[in-house]
Amino acid sequence: MQNEVKQDQNSVKKLVTTPFVKIAIGAVVFLASAVVFGLLALNLIIKHGEKVVVPNLVNKSVVEALDLVSERRLELKKAGARNSSLIPENFIVSQDPLPGSVIKEGASISVVISLGSQISQVPDVSGKPVREAQVELNRAGLKAGRISRVHHQKVADTVIAQMPAAGQQVERDTPVNVLVSLGQYPRKYRLPDFAGASVELAGRILEAMGIQIGEIMPRIDFSRPQGTVLDQNPRPGLLVRQGDTISLVVSSLKGEVNELERKQAVFIYQVPYGFWSKSVRIEVTDPEGIRTIYNEIEEPGAGIRAAFGYSAQCTVKVYLDDVLETERIMR
Repeated sequence: MQNEVKQDQNSVKKLVTTPFVKIAIGAVVFLASAVVFGLLALNLIIKHGEKVVVPNLVNKSVVEALDLVSERRLELKKAGARNSSLIPENFIVSQDPLPGSVIKEGASISVVISLGSQISQVPDVSGKPVREAQVELNRAGLKAGRISRVHHQKVADTVIAQMPAAGQQVERDTPVNVLVSLGQYPRKYRLPDFAGASVELAGRILEAMGIQIGEIMPRIDFSRPQGTVLDQNPRPGLLVRQGDTISLVVSSLKGEVNELERKQAVFIYQVPYGFWSKSVRIEVTDPEGIRTIYNEIEEPGAGIRAAFGYSAQCTVKVYLDDVLETERIMR
């Protein structure tokens, strides 16, 4: 019996010492160790980070999203960008993981950022001041296009019509052309005959008609009182419109010829239409020298009346933002 036990022990020793069995035992030990260490590592990882709930980042700006993930000690990762007709530019379109998911501190949330819509809806700017209309078009992602102006019953500088029409869907940066009112048509009058009237009376009548007095030229005439209208241009009976200019010839007595040889005039000018106000400077040059008769900041389309006196003949120069815009000789 003892001999049989010894034989079995010897057989086991021989089996254990064979190469194949040694390899098998080593593999089992290695796998067991890997499982143990894996469980230990997993346990350490689980204990390392606190769990947090993923916030909702959709329809939030990138800046706001960064604040939200930073508060939870998470990271924000850009996964892409695409156009969206619903989500504004630089706002979050989608996220992964979804809101409400539970993740560990330090994890990343992948987001897709909106590039904005490629299509804009044309706003209705009819009836609005032209500057307000331009601002509204820019806000809608469109450009202010060509501005055309016509006389109309609407208040001056008010948009009458637009193209493309309000409500149309167009590509971003599409120019929108507008038609702007110049106000009602100026009234027309048949010019009265001012001959024999005083220059003061003629001036009051012309002012009521909206007609401007241009040059007032003296002429020696002993048969009429000082300052009596002798002639006019345009001639009596002609049709004139509000804003037009008339020149008058008035009587001068002999003793006052020298004083009246200094001519009086009113220079009429309209600032060109545009988007910005301009500095308007008007200079007069005559034998007495150069002098400035007007220097103001004016809105586009503003009308200017600058009264001045001059000797012999003069040159009137208009500067816009210190650049010569027009020049006129007056005799």
